[in-house]
This record gives sequence, C-alpha cells and structure tokens, in this order.
Amino acid sequence: MPIEYLDAIQKPHIYLDYETNQAGNCYLMGYQIDGKFTQIVTDRRLEGLAEFHNLEIKTPVKATYDLLSYAKDSNSIIVAYSEAEREYFKLLSTNFDSKKFTDTPYLNLLKAARNWINRFKADEFDALPPFLLGANEFQASRLRRALCSVMRLTSFRAPNDYAPGKTTSRFNTVADALVMRSQSYSGLTRTQKAKATKALKHNRFDIEALPVLFNEILSDSAQCFSYSIKNCFDND
Repeated sequence: MPIEYLDAIQKPHIYLDYETNQAGNCYLMGYQIDGKFTQIVTDRRLEGLAEFHNLEIKTPVKATYDLLSYAKDSNSIIVAYSEAEREYFKLLSTNFDSKKFTDTPYLNLLKAARNWINRFKADEFDALPPFLLGANEFQASRLRRALCSVMRLTSFRAPNDYAPGKTTSRFNTVADALVMRSQSYSGLTRTQKAKATKALKHNRFDIEALPVLFNEILSDSAQCFSYSIKNCFDND
C-alpha cells in the first residue's frame, strides 16, 4: 500500500545526490537542507580537493548514516532523482542497522516527473530537441528524461558546461592527479582544476534543481507524487 503521499511531501525535505561510478565507488555526496547546500567528499583520493574547497571528508558509510540519522531525527523526507540513491543506501546498509530508518520516506522525483509530464507537459516535452545535439540514438534516449533534460520545462536550466556522462571521468582525472602530487591541489594543471570545478558544479546543479522541480510539479498537482514515495528501506 502506498505511503500517504500528502503527509509525506509536507515533511521537511532533504534533497540528495551522490556522485558514483558504475562500480559503486562514491566520490561525493551533495545535499540541501533548509536551503543550505552542502558537499561532502567521500573518496580519500580527493583529499586535496576537499581541503582546497573547505569540504568535509567522510567515508560513504559515515556520510550516509549521518544523513539518514538526521532525516530520522528531523522527521524529514529524502528527495532524489530516481531510485539510485535508495539503491545506494541498500548497498551501504550492510555496515549499519538499516531497521532504524525503515520509516523514513524517500521520494523518487523522476517517477513524479514522469507523471507530471504525462498529465501536464506532454506536448511541451515532446517538442524539446535532444539535450545533446549530435547525440546518437542510445545517448539521446538515455538523456531524454534525465534531470538536466526535464529541467528545460522550468526556468532553471543546466549551465552550458554541464556534461552528462563526464562527471566520473572528471573525478577520476582529478583523483589520479592528486595522488601523484601528494594531494597538492595547487600542483594540478589548469585543465585538471577546471575538471574539478566542473564536477562540483555538476553536482550542485543536480541538487539545486530538485526543489525547483518539486515545486513546479506541486504547483500543478500534488497527486503527481502519488506512488512515487517509498520507505528508504523495505520493511522485511
């Protein structure tokens, strides 16, 4: 039975986005609470980046546990774009007692956005060109309902240097360079520093877009959020 979505969406919101690779390595956690944006570096190879930008460093497990604990204590709902963050919770939960957080709700904003587009934005969305001009059929299909693409239905657009699919390689380039230079950020080349900045900026857009999209959907119909909310962990 679906969670009572009208009650859930009125809870305080935690907007969340991890930057991970396909193997599950997490470089960064970004989140926004009460309008305050925070990034936590979760890969020790990026220690120099964290120091330069005055960012906290935690393991992915510690960062996730702390965030879930805050969500539980503040009776918040975690809002993310897709099920990816929820799946990452499950991956990390072998390291802590997830039963403490089974009643913490999780909003899949992608699912809500699909409902919203189908009900209110279908013609406008269909008229949008591919997000990346010149993309092949596979890339275009994959990006079609990506956050950066859907945000074109709002006034909050991705920056010009937003490059989906390149964030992992950017973090890897910076991590490898920092390891080679004993974590000296000042020793990075201009290109490497630019990649670091773009990777952080990419994450920031993905976070700051979430409340904008949430409010756009809400302004048309709260019912779009029905069936898009689950618990952070399944009740077994």
